[in-house]
Amino acid sequence: MSSPPTTDHNVFEGLFGKLFQPESAFKADLRAAGYDVDNPQLRYPTTVLVACLDVIARHVYPELPREEAHHQIGQRFANGYLGTILGRIIRTLVLALGVDRFVMQLPKVVSLAAQGVTAEVKPQGPGEYLITFKGEDQPPDFIAGAFEGAAQDLSVFKCHAEVVRRTPAEFDMKVTGLAR
Repeated sequence: MSSPPTTDHNVFEGLFGKLFQPESAFKADLRAAGYDVDNPQLRYPTTVLVACLDVIARHVYPELPREEAHHQIGQRFANGYLGTILGRIIRTLVLALGVDRFVMQLPKVVSLAAQGVTAEVKPQGPGEYLITFKGEDQPPDFIAGAFEGAAQDLSVFKCHAEVVRRTPAEFDMKVTGLAR
């Protein structure tokens, strides 16, 4: 049996080192969810990431439904993540390869940020892709929001990423708006 999917600390660094600075109750809720801001680990089970996204949603976006809050967190996260070491590498790859070639390389990029997760990219037309992520307990709306935020930060495109199918073990994300 394979081990559960994990998420690299760079993702947590993008959230809590760059974007959100939790204090008091927020910080305690993160610790209860499995993430200690003051003692970060190199890798976490992806279930901890999802629990932390729920904590952020409760503290920052209490008025939004969970999926919409995760999407908003993902959009804001992209800028912080692109400032991490891995994020700077991704930024360089996008700029060097161009958006289309980068999206086709997304399965390799996913393997850098997470273990136990795969991605498959299917072109749907100019600037449109269907991306299937496989792995237990993934946060699809956060990922869609992060994709939109990164595309907006790195290009002149108005990208839209929408989760079009979800199950506990995989989800499909349709990405549009990447054509000139």
